[in-house]
Amino acid sequence: MRFDGRRLIIRLSHRPYADLVTNPEAPRVAAATMRMLSRGACRHCPRCGAGHLFARWFRMVDQCPSCDYTFAREDGFFLGAFVINFGFTIAGLAILMGVLIGVLASGGSDRAIAVVAGAAAVEALIVPVFFYPFSKTLWSAIDLAMHRGETWAAPRAGVSGR
Repeated sequence: MRFDGRRLIIRLSHRPYADLVTNPEAPRVAAATMRMLSRGACRHCPRCGAGHLFARWFRMVDQCPSCDYTFAREDGFFLGAFVINFGFTIAGLAILMGVLIGVLASGGSDRAIAVVAGAAAVEALIVPVFFYPFSKTLWSAIDLAMHRGETWAAPRAGVSGR
């Protein structure tokens, strides 16, 4: 807890930005976090907004070509991306499971059940492949938002975001 002359700042934990309750900068921080997440959702660098982060669909570059942000700083960094990808796949399967329950409850035919089961199989194969690059950049954005106050996360001098 400290007093800066105008307001009382209460630090709730050792993490940066944990005192957002009393911080007048909270709307700016929230907007910056949303900007990072939207950049990640579009397969762009969460720090500067540059694109062209994938050499191929499954091959991400090691560093951003614009701001040199290193994406995989350590082994296992993209396990969070795996969890995001898995979550989207499971969410789609849960929706199809609800449809299947509705078909079964209404006394649906064997053909309707086969169609829903086929759709679930296709969804389980297509969604993880399609969503793979998006999950990697989205995870990079989430990680950058969580570690915003660290020195390695700060943008280089002369690099502006889009």
